[in-house]
Amino acid sequence: MDKNLPWVTKVSYGVGHVFNDLCASMWFTYLLVFYQNVLQFDNTLAGLILLVGQVADGISTPIVGIFSDKENKIPICARYGRRKTWHLMGTVLCFFAFPFIFNVCLGCEEVDDWAKFGYYFIFVVIFQFGWACVQISHLALIPDLTTRKCQRTELNSIRYAFTVLANLSVFTITFFSLNTGKAGSEQIIGGDSYGNDTWNDTSTVFTTDPYYTSTGKPSTTNHIGPEDATSFRNIALICCGIGVVFSLIFHIGVKEPPFIPHKKRCELPPSCGGEKKEASPAKMRKIDWFKELPFYQIAVLYMATRLYVNLYQAYIPLYVQDTLRLDQTFLALVPFAMYLAGFTGSLLMKEINKKIGRKRTFALGCCVGIAGCVWLWFGKGSYYEEWGIFLVGALLGIGGSTLLITSLSITADLIGENVEGGAFVYGFMSLVDKFSNGIIIMIIQESNPEEPWYYRSVITFACGSACALGIAVVISLMNVRVGQSRSRDVALSIFEDSDTSTTTEGGSTTKCGLDNPALNVISEVSIQTIPPPTVNGTCCKDSLPQNSPPKLRKTLNTKDKLRCHHINYKRHISFSVWQRRLYLPIS
Repeated sequence: MDKNLPWVTKVSYGVGHVFNDLCASMWFTYLLVFYQNVLQFDNTLAGLILLVGQVADGISTPIVGIFSDKENKIPICARYGRRKTWHLMGTVLCFFAFPFIFNVCLGCEEVDDWAKFGYYFIFVVIFQFGWACVQISHLALIPDLTTRKCQRTELNSIRYAFTVLANLSVFTITFFSLNTGKAGSEQIIGGDSYGNDTWNDTSTVFTTDPYYTSTGKPSTTNHIGPEDATSFRNIALICCGIGVVFSLIFHIGVKEPPFIPHKKRCELPPSCGGEKKEASPAKMRKIDWFKELPFYQIAVLYMATRLYVNLYQAYIPLYVQDTLRLDQTFLALVPFAMYLAGFTGSLLMKEINKKIGRKRTFALGCCVGIAGCVWLWFGKGSYYEEWGIFLVGALLGIGGSTLLITSLSITADLIGENVEGGAFVYGFMSLVDKFSNGIIIMIIQESNPEEPWYYRSVITFACGSACALGIAVVISLMNVRVGQSRSRDVALSIFEDSDTSTTTEGGSTTKCGLDNPALNVISEVSIQTIPPPTVNGTCCKDSLPQNSPPKLRKTLNTKDKLRCHHINYKRHISFSVWQRRLYLPIS
């Protein structure tokens, strides 16, 4: 697992999330535009559709994480891989449900909006559960494939590079799918954000258009409306076709390592065969993660990242259309520039992480994102609408790519070698992310005064605040060694496994962990200060694992009232190389 991964495996892994990325790009970029302007739902109902999806995804992710971490008892699924099995199931569900989300209500065109809401509710929930299956299983596969930090960062970078390419593909398809010449010589002279526009010939004086009154020029010639429903349906179908192809490449090119439960690991040679081997870390139970402060800090860090990325992705199209009133082709061009810049940034991410570290890299990404928000707030005039908006999009995209790659790498560091709980950790992070995104977007939609300046304010202050929150969390993590602080001691897991894990070599049976008969009667473990070393009575000496925590001091209460006399340990030596000896008086 510590060897360099073949490039075929790296690339195949990188394309494994493309289907999700294609769907997510449409979901966050065009969902509000589609439901408000094409289906003509009001702001609140369109926001409610997105909220339902976020809540369904948030509930699904920890459930998928818990079951994905379990050992698969079905033989064919166990051979195929516990992560890849969930990935395959999620792909099938997404392929079935996603096209219905970006299509008119089949058979219910004449019913009211709430009945249509119930129709879309079903497909949104199915799609989000499938999306969670793919996302969590794909992320949790990183710690399974490698334990090396540089390779984990590389896998996250490759993954994000294909995420950007997937987004660029969606915007390219959108650019060619939308009918840019539908209006001919007509112009929009009025209307609202629901697509109820008033059309007139270009020779008409636009005295009734507020946008014309304030800027001296007519509104955009190509406004998204109900007539674009077929285009959005076609885009969704094309995305599903491309996504299935890349998912197939992932399943063929990536071989998931066989899952070995924690209690069985020391049964494998050479751990019990006398050869020197680094001991496994303690198994982290689900409840143990909630005892770790970095677990919550990184959850907030990931939440801030997703808030920043999802909010600018969701509201840039509405900002372009309703605030700047640009041509509908800008709905594809501005996000394209945004993700193209993000892709360029992702190529440098591995080297930047090596030079300045993950935390400083994350803080740098936040500063770039804030710079984009500030420019967007003050940007105006013809120069801004012609080329300035693309530079703003580039800053937002570079900031987003930096935050995403780095936050995922920090989360992988938190998991470390505790791969049994990898999916649970990613599931919890996603739960916090989805609920916060859904609630905040719902508040934004409900508070919409239907004024052109509103979406500019949303991107500036909401996205800027998310970056500021990320910087605050990074500062709190500066003195924290992510992934190495554990409330559950290494010795505890050895005590639990020592009397159950055995292996036979040359006809003899050897215990793994501490070969000490006194451990068979241990009933309670407590922590207390141990007095200075003394020698009283007869002691048996057994070496604790090399990676035991520096301040290992335990009192072992046994049925025979045996007490731990003392633990002698070497100070001021590296965490990974020092050794301890445990002295237990025996009778």
